[in-house]
Amino acid sequence: MTNEGRQQSAAEELARAREELAAARHLLGLGLGRIALTRAYFACFHAARAALFARDIEPKSHSGAVTLFNLHFVKTGLASIGCSALLARLQKYREAADYGDAFFVDDATVRVEVDAAEAFVREVDGINAAGG
Repeated sequence: MTNEGRQQSAAEELARAREELAAARHLLGLGLGRIALTRAYFACFHAARAALFARDIEPKSHSGAVTLFNLHFVKTGLASIGCSALLARLQKYREAADYGDAFFVDDATVRVEVDAAEAFVREVDGINAAGG
């Protein structure tokens, strides 16, 4: 992938992350916390992919994106350890929300997680802007 292609892919992924965040907030406002959590996960997932693409790293799967983000950004200190914990937590929530039989989470918890996802996207945006 050319440098221009990498930057384009990173920008597209970051735009998707922001779109997922907007959807999460809207769904939370509608009282659809379970679905809002899944959108919060995808906001972080797309932000992580943006960071990876900006470094010319192309993950092949969801788990690959998380693993590579942790390896290249969290372990190197470019991203906070909280990013790793949030990705893992939101991934578990998403799986439970999508596949669990009786998944319930209160709106206050969802609000905290959506706020954390927003902070994650901002952090990745800052890393990309700094050339990390």
